[in-house]
Amino acid sequence: MTETVVSSSSAPPSETASMCDGLASIFRALGHPARLAIIQKLAAEEQACCGAIVDALPLAQSTVSQHLQVLKDAGLLTCVTRGRNCHYCLNWDKMAEAEQSAQSFWKRLDQARVNIEQLPDFKTHAKTK
Repeated sequence: MTETVVSSSSAPPSETASMCDGLASIFRALGHPARLAIIQKLAAEEQACCGAIVDALPLAQSTVSQHLQVLKDAGLLTCVTRGRNCHYCLNWDKMAEAEQSAQSFWKRLDQARVNIEQLPDFKTHAKTK
């Protein structure tokens, strides 16, 4: 029995790997409930200092600072230092880029599913597994 490989991506493998690495980095940064709560807090406000974010979460200041650093390292936040305080705001360009990358990823997966379902042996394989 021969096996048919279906590729749903027209991008070269190195470009696809790079795209996956970038998206995985964003997913890792968003992969904690506290970081999602921080994103929601900052989306509702133009900016917030660490203290205001700490007040909105049931976490210690040091824990919130660590989560802010992860989001900042991923490029999802920017920080402007004013005196002793760092004011955080969302990097809306990076957020839009992340959204587009995620949509593209799901679209490629969906296309791969459609391509596989159109293979002549699909129904036979689907029933035996």
